[in-house]
Amino acid sequence: MGTRRQLLLGAGALALPPAWAQPASAVAAPDTPLRLVDAVYPPFVNPAGHADGPGLDIDIARQALRRGGHTGEVELQLVPWKRALFLLEHGAADFTTTLAFSSERERFLLYSRPYRAGTRYRFYSRRGAGLQIRRLDELRGHRLALSSGFIYPPAVLAMVGREQLEYGRDVGDAVQRVMRGRAELVIASTFAGGWEIHELGLADQLERQPLEYAIERPVHMGFSRASPAAVAALDAMNRGLAALQRDGSLARLEQRYTR
Repeated sequence: MGTRRQLLLGAGALALPPAWAQPASAVAAPDTPLRLVDAVYPPFVNPAGHADGPGLDIDIARQALRRGGHTGEVELQLVPWKRALFLLEHGAADFTTTLAFSSERERFLLYSRPYRAGTRYRFYSRRGAGLQIRRLDELRGHRLALSSGFIYPPAVLAMVGREQLEYGRDVGDAVQRVMRGRAELVIASTFAGGWEIHELGLADQLERQPLEYAIERPVHMGFSRASPAAVAALDAMNRGLAALQRDGSLARLEQRYTR
């Protein structure tokens, strides 16, 4: 829990860098409904009907928009991650959560101010596999499972090599590929990966490797450039995120989802 709390609470000190896009002349009513698309990524985005609520980042998005002055409904649609990006690119959805900055996606997305400071990654193998990965260079020669559509540290991917990467459709599927012997290791963020393994009931069957890899890559909301409503709502999101960080509301939301 301590490690997760350190990762989450670092976001409070983040300021709005001048590089993040700001809507210039977008005009839309503050009560315009917004369509939020996301892939299930517990605990940031939980499955529909989950006992813990819709997910940490869904709650952050809704509260930030309200605090920023947006009064319209926010409809959540859960889809595979690649589908979510397609909908955003073509203006069929307004925004998404839990995004690291990508210059490639900047072509069709506007990024909010950051609301989480960075990510720490862990590596898991099947218990009894006999692996002890302590250094980055010891990943070489081992097949690594990861989640399709997510951005991972380039240094990790380069060390493993493209031919040794095994893609699952999400975190849970990537973990299952290790359990089925399709990969030797799975990489997952400390918070989301640990949560998923707990939810799947696989904690006793997996062994966490000594290696951890941290990267300072801030997390943002992403708004569709092709949606006028989304471009206008970005300003409300930025105001709301700043307010949540200033008064401690963001930290309290994160505590609710920390195990």
